[in-house]
Amino acid sequence: MAPTEKIIQTHQTLVRLLLTSNVSTDFQVIQTPTGDSIFFSLGTDNILYATREVQSKPTGWTRLDLSSKLSSTQGGAAIKAKAFAVSQNLDTLAFDLALAVTANGTDYLYLSLGNLNTDASWAKGVPWTLIPFDDSSRASGTKTLTIADVYLVNLPNTAQAQTCFVDIWRSPPASNPLKLLDRYYILPNGSPRWHLQQLAIDLAAGSISSCLGRRTKDRVGGIYTFGTIGGTPELIYVPQYNPFRPAEAPSPARLSIPAGTKSMATSIDLDGHSNLFVSGSSGLFVFTPDEQDDGSTAVQIITSSIVANASELSAMTAGGYTVVWGLNPQRTLFYSKCFAGSEADPTAWSAPIPLVLNVESFSFYANTGAGNNVLFAHVTGQQIVQLTQDPVTSNWIKRQILLPTTDVSHMVEFNGFTTRLEIIGDNGLQQKDVDVVLTATSPVSVFINDVYYVLSSDVPITIKSDATGAITIIQQSDTLAVVFYRATLGSSPNVAADINPASKALSKLFTIQSEDSLNNAKVTRQDGSVQPLVPSSVPAPDRKAAASALQKFAQISQGLPADGSRQSSMVAARSSTTPAPSMFQMTCYCSVSVTDAFTLGKVVMALSVNDTADGSGLQLHPQPAAAHARMLATSVNTLLVDAGDFFTMLGNSIATEIKSLVFKVIDGLNEVWVQIGDVVYRAILDCVAAVGRAAEWVLSKIKILIDDLVAFLGFLFGWNDIVRTHKVIKNFLKQFANKAVAGIGNAEAAVTKGLDGLQTKLNAWGGIPDSKATVGSSSAQANSTNNGASSPQAHWGMEHAKSNLSNSTTSFSSAGTGSSTLDKVIADLQGLGNDEYAALKTAVDQLKTQVLDPVLTLTPAQIIQRLAAIIGGVLIQTAKNIVVRSLDLIKILLEAVFKLLDAPISIPVLSPIYRSITGSDLSFLDLMCFVAAIPVTIMYKIVAGAAPFPDNASTNALIGAKDFASITTIVKPRSAAPKGAAVMRVAAAAAVDPEDVYKKFTIIGQYLGMVGSWATMFFSFAQLPFIESGLKELIPPWMTRIAVPTTLLSLSPYIIGAFTNSDEWDVIMTDVVISLQFLKTCVDASDVLSRNKLYAKVSPYLDSALCVIGLVPTIGYVVLHHDNPSDYVGTIAVMFNGLSGVPSPIIWNSAIPFVPVRAAVLGGAVALNYYSGLLMIVNGGLLAADK
Repeated sequence: MAPTEKIIQTHQTLVRLLLTSNVSTDFQVIQTPTGDSIFFSLGTDNILYATREVQSKPTGWTRLDLSSKLSSTQGGAAIKAKAFAVSQNLDTLAFDLALAVTANGTDYLYLSLGNLNTDASWAKGVPWTLIPFDDSSRASGTKTLTIADVYLVNLPNTAQAQTCFVDIWRSPPASNPLKLLDRYYILPNGSPRWHLQQLAIDLAAGSISSCLGRRTKDRVGGIYTFGTIGGTPELIYVPQYNPFRPAEAPSPARLSIPAGTKSMATSIDLDGHSNLFVSGSSGLFVFTPDEQDDGSTAVQIITSSIVANASELSAMTAGGYTVVWGLNPQRTLFYSKCFAGSEADPTAWSAPIPLVLNVESFSFYANTGAGNNVLFAHVTGQQIVQLTQDPVTSNWIKRQILLPTTDVSHMVEFNGFTTRLEIIGDNGLQQKDVDVVLTATSPVSVFINDVYYVLSSDVPITIKSDATGAITIIQQSDTLAVVFYRATLGSSPNVAADINPASKALSKLFTIQSEDSLNNAKVTRQDGSVQPLVPSSVPAPDRKAAASALQKFAQISQGLPADGSRQSSMVAARSSTTPAPSMFQMTCYCSVSVTDAFTLGKVVMALSVNDTADGSGLQLHPQPAAAHARMLATSVNTLLVDAGDFFTMLGNSIATEIKSLVFKVIDGLNEVWVQIGDVVYRAILDCVAAVGRAAEWVLSKIKILIDDLVAFLGFLFGWNDIVRTHKVIKNFLKQFANKAVAGIGNAEAAVTKGLDGLQTKLNAWGGIPDSKATVGSSSAQANSTNNGASSPQAHWGMEHAKSNLSNSTTSFSSAGTGSSTLDKVIADLQGLGNDEYAALKTAVDQLKTQVLDPVLTLTPAQIIQRLAAIIGGVLIQTAKNIVVRSLDLIKILLEAVFKLLDAPISIPVLSPIYRSITGSDLSFLDLMCFVAAIPVTIMYKIVAGAAPFPDNASTNALIGAKDFASITTIVKPRSAAPKGAAVMRVAAAAAVDPEDVYKKFTIIGQYLGMVGSWATMFFSFAQLPFIESGLKELIPPWMTRIAVPTTLLSLSPYIIGAFTNSDEWDVIMTDVVISLQFLKTCVDASDVLSRNKLYAKVSPYLDSALCVIGLVPTIGYVVLHHDNPSDYVGTIAVMFNGLSGVPSPIIWNSAIPFVPVRAAVLGGAVALNYYSGLLMIVNGGLLAADK
């Protein structure tokens, strides 16, 4: 790659939609060696599933049925999974499973131990071993098992690493009113395998909870049991067995529990010993491994209402930390951590952070590779969400857990930052198939070109730029705190870019530098309505305060690392007791309602939160600095927390307890302090993500909702404008299609007449003036202006179409159109003389070497002159013979196939969206017109300053026109009409006269052609497997069917010429040829021909012949009209579109080696589609400027 290449970035906050279903909400989760996640869950269908996070898949997750295959071990009986346990070796990350199932009315235990947890091992499946119940001492009448629960843990440095316990009903539940249980420990390789644990107490189902672990002095693992035992709340630890006297019952240890104990959890250290954490009415307690003897008392490690009376706990020791998560009585999920080995030291524990509200269940792991927490939570009224703490910035990244689905109406909507990277070569053009190496500052889940990946700092991922030279990256995020990327060209490591996906959003936000700019900030809704960003109820002082804060945040962000990392000065930890800070003078203090706003100073900003005396709501009044005495003290003990935890905590309902908030500058670093109750927390704004979260929080305090913030900072489609554009485009193309069908009877005469005297016209081509601008330089202009074509939103519809068309369904069928007459017509076509096909092949070879290969270095005049020499009269006559013979074929099949345009199609994401905004079902024609209307509307607004089709009488007339002649009457130009983009802007606000409508169509026709050319390019890549094999007849139906409306889009620039009603030969001939090209595409989509092997060999020659004939009137136009740059650029654009189809006979000829011959020809054809689209973008701008 040339050293002058560069990476261009575009970013946008954009709603993204993904076709998915959700996972079960009853789950446990572990990690893979690569840091990915695996869910184990029991489905409502009584199946044990493993849901694996996998890269290079559309949704990033795949689900495996682990239990149904056990039917083969039970004589084919139905298997009902009822309980499971999973454990993991944190050194090797291998995992173990225990599963209780019911078959034929009795329960069975299966184990799967030492699974390697790699892609290769998962590909082989999870092996199960039946552990038959073999306790001979059990009464013969009670050998039918009913398993109550299973427990499993991996304990390193023990004789049996996998420690397993099983609770079974002592007798069947129906005859066991006391619900008494027997507890067994399992020795998988022993004889017997089931060992009854001798206990001096009775256990009752539903009254106990248990977890596994091992004390320091024990050689074997054991089980902790908490609950009502014998009518008394107790916590008892019992080793698995007595290793010195296995025949004797092990001695239990009754631990002294704190008052109000509700739950417990263990964390296993690297030596296989367990810290036991228990909740209490005053906080969190721990029994360390060496303090778990009979009568031992727990050490209180956290005293806080946040953790008191926790109903559930979970703990883990990994990566040098011990982390405890829990649910308090309000179902708020909190966590705290300390360095491993310091569990009994209350000062070692971090401040407990309330992270997620209304949690039903949760599971987590400490990522041993990245060193961060990964949490999965089932939130009330929602599905499972994943929260991953960025190990660099500490921000919590939220995303949903999604599975593929077959229901096209099932989709999930999320906010995300879309980054579109374009690779620009030294010729100024996008470069396809370029290796781009992507990394991220932290592990982050993204969708790259609609495929799921996890980017990280140490494992680069190489992605090739697509056919448009672009790579699209989507990061799901509900906040302005995002993970940064770095993109490097694989062959030019010196060409690199640090990418902040939220850069445009933050830049726009930080344009608010005053109260006036905040007041002037507007939100445009999808329906086109406009409203102020800040609600009118927010008082002026609060607005001023928020604007001052944003101004300060903008200044802070400019001094932070551009790659998203934290300030290097924060490498060293700072004391929780802060010395006298350096502070700037406060300008004012205000007392406000907690849910409203605050006032800030110039640099140090302060918030007091007090209810008004009369409860009337928001009141602002001067308040002395003494109100912040605790916060402004020269020395005060504080709890230093990570910024990500800090702002997540402030965003929860616990924020109603905020008493004061102050921003300080200490030792050159910006800090934020908050007093919640009697506790002062502080965090450092040491990275861009932290500043973004701070800005969000400020805006939330002046009643700006997150949806309004997304609408202001990002991009919301103006669906009303887009739908009107779609309706106009649809009727325009539909009426042209009707005209083409109606004219099929006169097509043969029109072709014959149009080609008479052609040689004379070819001779005139040599005298065309040269524009001097090469095709390459003209194409590069598409990247030199802000035309909207490269924006993520312009590609939104096409990206969803590309991703989801293969999953689309339709009721359309053209079956039953076969006949002996049809077979004869196809045979006649194949029977054309070999000389005619040979002439066409020779021309294709010449086009490749003389035009396609050097195309970017040629001027339009040079291209035309070379084409004149190649085409000649003989080739035209050959093409004419092929086309005339094909007319009979078109006539036979057309009536049945033409209905395809209005046939319904159900395509994931786009169908439900289209229905929601139009109230109608999607058809094939609707689909491509809808996809095209999005970039057409966006791009037209940029060049013309207004939507192309306002809601007025002219637009309604275009939408309601009953035939092409009626549309022509509305659109056809007036020779004396004024010109220029300024007129277009005026017309958009006033009544639109016909000249303006014609001009709009000339511009829009270029943009429609761009969409058609690029769609053709994308679908060509989709056909690649069939092209390689040469088996055209095996192409999936959706590919041939979608080509019909796509062809109409590609032909749009030609169709516009019909509006001139010109009697010129080139206009008449163009109309005939494009009609035949469209009709031929319709015939290709017929069920009878799409699978016909004979026609599959003939069809490429028909395509080539029509394209050759179409070149003649295209060039004929510019011979007569070459006064403006747009004449040249427009002609080359449509010429390239036509030339791309000429090599079809070579591309589909399996007798020719695919590599290197056909692959090179296909690459050239695809490049022509791409350059055609670029030139149409350029020409749209030229036409708008009357050039």
